[in-house]
Amino acid sequence: MDISALQEALDAYVPEIMRVCGTPGLSIAVGVGTEVAIAAAYGHADLATGRPMTVDTVGPTGSDCKPYTGVAALRLVERGVIGLDDPIDRHVRVVNPYGRRPITLRDLLTHRSGLGPGMGDFDRVPPPPLGEHLRRVLDAGRSDAYGGTLAPFWTGPVGAGYQYSNVGIALAGHLVELLDPDGAGFSERVAREVFEPLGMGSTVFPRAQHPDFVPAGLLARRSTGYATLPGLHLPLPTLYPGDYPAGSALSTPSDHARFVLALLNGGALGSGRILSPAMATRMITAQASGGTLAGPRPDLSVGLVFNVFGGEHPYVGHGGEYPWGWCHFTRGWTEDRVALVVAANQFDLGDFGLSDRPSHAAARLVAEIVTAWVHGDDPRPRRTLAASRSYLAGLLVGDRLTTRLGIASSPAPEDVTRIASGAVASQPWDPEAFQQAVRRVRLTATPLADNAATVRGEFPEHELALLTRQLGIPGLVSLLAGPGPSAGK
Repeated sequence: MDISALQEALDAYVPEIMRVCGTPGLSIAVGVGTEVAIAAAYGHADLATGRPMTVDTVGPTGSDCKPYTGVAALRLVERGVIGLDDPIDRHVRVVNPYGRRPITLRDLLTHRSGLGPGMGDFDRVPPPPLGEHLRRVLDAGRSDAYGGTLAPFWTGPVGAGYQYSNVGIALAGHLVELLDPDGAGFSERVAREVFEPLGMGSTVFPRAQHPDFVPAGLLARRSTGYATLPGLHLPLPTLYPGDYPAGSALSTPSDHARFVLALLNGGALGSGRILSPAMATRMITAQASGGTLAGPRPDLSVGLVFNVFGGEHPYVGHGGEYPWGWCHFTRGWTEDRVALVVAANQFDLGDFGLSDRPSHAAARLVAEIVTAWVHGDDPRPRRTLAASRSYLAGLLVGDRLTTRLGIASSPAPEDVTRIASGAVASQPWDPEAFQQAVRRVRLTATPLADNAATVRGEFPEHELALLTRQLGIPGLVSLLAGPGPSAGK
């Protein structure tokens, strides 16, 4: 499929995705093969001034920078400084009180050290040097969320199961600076071994996103982050993570896409190499899966830092949020050699669950569009978005007037016309498409299956995901997730 079709689809869908999710600005990069094929930006980097989001606008990656730390640590492995399965207590004082065995670098990079979840140890002032910060955190032995009352600092024995840990990745970053043969600090080492070889000139990994640690020109290009609630965009003060190797980088989607493409292409992009082919492959290959060795979900595997997804078009993924104003999303299709990076200057404060927060939902809706393109489908809208939304509303109304109540007869044509003409719509409305859909619904011997097949046949998955959110019925996607034309996508 021509890349121009994907660009057209993004231009058509993204403004509506942003409207539905309340997202001020989105920046998107799609890498194909060895090049960033699409770099596009929509909306605003700053609402107060009207400054537009551009492809050169930088934003916090949040946890999406953890793979940078992973690569820097794996460079130590490649140089023979430390082994993946060597105990780290030879270099840094950390002991899991539940025992079983010492913590290894592999445990840190697969989130199996036994360290519990945490928020990143944020504060309103830049943190002290990493070693000092980690000594305080480990000595205190208490999670930061709600003063340590929400979750335990240690959740169980080493290797017993997956538990995402910011402190664990911060420890991996501390090893990078402790074992650096040149005595360079963490930020300098990552810049030298990751960003410079790949030409990532708009990416830094500072101790803090603060004028003392970030070049003024780059900091001036940072978007304004917004904490959101329905109808509200709040520019909250900047905060700084003490566990900074787990979440303090600044980048552009184009830069980050180059990083992902390098891993998909055996650790190199152009003349720049960051890992050997074998180590790059290992990083994006499942290290453990299933049961207690699963990743964030029982059906999900974990590589070295990355989550690993299977299927006909396997991919790896990560994501990040930076409190309280930014969201970052990454997906890399390992066999198709396609990378997607989405950055939004939004962190929604509602308790929707991580994946359904509007800030995450905006990125995932974009990912659905790119997924369709990767699968060889045409991602462009089949109708106008107004017609599609009206048609789906018509199918729902037709169902409520017939099959939901077990009524065999269709509503009278004049009733359908009256509904369409009398509708009060707060968004573009197509009464003709609505009427066509209402008249299509019939009571059959298997109405649930037939209605689902009608919906799946009329709408590609990526469009259905957006339309159901527009209409306030996101659960419809789950209801329709049965066998059909779109199964397995």
